[in-house]
Amino acid sequence: MTDTQLYLAIGIPTIALVLGMIGNGFLFNALSARMSSLDSGLSERMSSLDNGLSGRMSGLENRMLALETSMNARFDLIMGRLSDLDTRLSVLEDRSKRP
Repeated sequence: MTDTQLYLAIGIPTIALVLGMIGNGFLFNALSARMSSLDSGLSERMSSLDNGLSGRMSGLENRMLALETSMNARFDLIMGRLSDLDTRLSVLEDRSKRP
């Protein structure tokens, strides 16, 4: 084996290996940049979804509070009328017990 053959036998695989490592480094950097852009896009979408959902939930909460207030007012009105009916019934019972 001559010196030229030895250099080719060792040099060509070494050069291929170094070129492969450099290529993998570039691909890794490109993949890292793509993952970062996907991550930022996903973060933006999740933030907008969170803001939209928070707005809808606060609107629903306000509607439920308004409904609760309305129901409490109606309940108080019904209880007041039942109290009046109870008073009237007590008066009628007292009148019917008198001789």
